[in-house]
Amino acid sequence: MIQRIWGMKAFRNIVVHRYGTIDDHIAYSLLQDRIGDFELFCRDIDMFIAQN
Repeated sequence: MIQRIWGMKAFRNIVVHRYGTIDDHIAYSLLQDRIGDFELFCRDIDMFIAQN
């Protein structure tokens, strides 16, 4: 999960801070392919809250 979060952070930094050029088609495709990562992240947070 930590690798996925680092990847999300890197992508966010590229988009927010406009590092380099962003190909909209690639960004959209990446988001579609990796949308499940957000669900996994939410699941892990829910499990952590339930345990603590």
